[in-house]
Amino acid sequence: MDQTDEVAIIGAGMTGIACARVLVQAGRRVRLFDKGRGIGGRMATRITRNGLRFDHGAQVLPAPRDPGLATALADLATRGDAASWGEAGLVGLPGMSAIPAALAQGLTVTQGVAINQLQRRDGRWHLGGEGVAHQADSVVLAIPAPQARDLLGRDHAFADALAQVRYHASVTLMAGLAPTAPRPFARREGSGMLAWIAQDADKPGRQGQPLTTWIAQADPDWSAAHIDLPFDDLAAMMAPALIRELGAAPGDLVHSAAHRWLYARTDRALGQAFLGDAATRLAVGGDWALGPLAEHGWASGTAMGEWLRDQGA
Repeated sequence: MDQTDEVAIIGAGMTGIACARVLVQAGRRVRLFDKGRGIGGRMATRITRNGLRFDHGAQVLPAPRDPGLATALADLATRGDAASWGEAGLVGLPGMSAIPAALAQGLTVTQGVAINQLQRRDGRWHLGGEGVAHQADSVVLAIPAPQARDLLGRDHAFADALAQVRYHASVTLMAGLAPTAPRPFARREGSGMLAWIAQDADKPGRQGQPLTTWIAQADPDWSAAHIDLPFDDLAAMMAPALIRELGAAPGDLVHSAAHRWLYARTDRALGQAFLGDAATRLAVGGDWALGPLAEHGWASGTAMGEWLRDQGA
């Protein structure tokens, strides 16, 4: 693929989508690249071969303070792409990944492509990856700070600032229990291996699955201590603990799998909406710029889009 666009955005999570929406509305030609098979980053839904769905990243979107995001989410709820999960906030229908998918409608997104080369020469940005040779006038990096630092190089002017950002890791268990197993609560917060437990099947739009689906997420300390273990080992440690917590029998466990998020939640943010270099038409941001929530990513992306739009990039 050898193409040219005005703006290339690497990362199609909430930050990249928000940035693209601003620029497309302003009439810019924009392409997003994402290494995943789907878009949305941690706003993700895993679908198993036997039809189980698990929101294995972000569990719910609390009511945002950002008016732009609040309006966008209200529109999604009206269209049936999201619904309220009690007082917790909004969830996507039929999974959390439906939210970024709906927000990205109309955008040009290339999925399953890892951009691992980025150079500025002859007044343009040159992006490279497997099967990709792309050029753009401006580039936005809407990816985790360590990944942005690696892509730009350790000698880049932004490298030191990016190195100051800190993250908490998170290990997630996805469990499917027999429909007859106990369902003592919808969600519960704690600490350690089972810091967050949510009955995924309790959310709107999750009916009709063959098993009762549960999510358990470990706290930062437990996750950091076990982040390098194989997925099967993580599931073997967490699933029995979940069964005990629910008061279920070992035989009720039909499906279990684990996932790790190395950059799950920002612990120390950049402290500004993004890093920008007008001379090279480069912007770098994400939720890590302002805080740990999806609305922080949205605010960062919106700010980058407005900055590029206003300078005519």
